[in-house]
Amino acid sequence: MEITRGTALGELPDGVIRTMEADPGSGETGGLVDDAFRLVREEVPDLVVERATGGGSVWELRIPGSLEVVEVECPPGCQPAFIVSDEYSWIQATAPATAARAILDLLRA
Repeated sequence: MEITRGTALGELPDGVIRTMEADPGSGETGGLVDDAFRLVREEVPDLVVERATGGGSVWELRIPGSLEVVEVECPPGCQPAFIVSDEYSWIQATAPATAARAILDLLRA
């Protein structure tokens, strides 16, 4: 599993953000990012997954009652590489399991 870490969310690779067909807020994209969300829900069953304002392949995840938000961005088709970020850091994950671990780490930070 390859993880690329950064200290601040900066310029993302070309093509990372793009609009796709999906039910906003459903958390079901039809892509591998769904696998990451399912893995996180195994440990956080009440995870809230919402489509970020403006659409595209960006989701905001949080634990109910928490103000902390973790964003997940992915290229068209919701396939790896995933950019998982919070207010202070970002992680690039190349597999759903790695993205899930990064999401859990940032939700608990």
